[in-house]
Amino acid sequence: MMAKQPYHKENLRRDLLEAGRDYVRANGHHGLSIRKLAQQVGVSPGAPYHHFPDRRSFLLALAVDSFEQLEEQAADDADSGISTHQSVADRARQFVSFALENPHMLELMYESELTRPELDPQLRTFQEKSHTAGTEIIMQNMPGLSEKEAGLRNMGLWTSIYGLVSMIAKGIIRPFGDGDYTLDEICDWVVDRAARSALAP
Repeated sequence: MMAKQPYHKENLRRDLLEAGRDYVRANGHHGLSIRKLAQQVGVSPGAPYHHFPDRRSFLLALAVDSFEQLEEQAADDADSGISTHQSVADRARQFVSFALENPHMLELMYESELTRPELDPQLRTFQEKSHTAGTEIIMQNMPGLSEKEAGLRNMGLWTSIYGLVSMIAKGIIRPFGDGDYTLDEICDWVVDRAARSALAP
């Protein structure tokens, strides 16, 4: 007789999130099943529901975890003594790198049932914190700028950056010519110009 799967497991929440991240990275979130993840980490089908009441709450936890990673990366580089332009560009490059490495996770974070028909309040909080931080960096470099103007510049910057990664994910932007335009070169150019535009006099 097969041994019955344990109902509880130490660090089950962490194990489920790790398994969920791996699944989303490889396949996207649409076919994700908590039941299959439970089987994968070696617990009974009902065990995950002690941590996540339903599939949506699990997807939300995955998205929040990714936002927290991006936030931590930005905080690590905040006091590195680099120029404002470099700081703005580095934040954008971090996002581009994450987006290109995790296109399915980016979809979950920005274009999924967590954002439509209404943006989940937890995700809204992360987006607003990111916008505030970007606006403050611009204002520190340009003290005569109004908060509204700095905010609009930050929105313009991130419109360019998100548009870039979205078009790459859809195959609209790709290496062109005979190696004349690599994705790295395209991304560096767009990030640099978008950062310069946000900080232009």
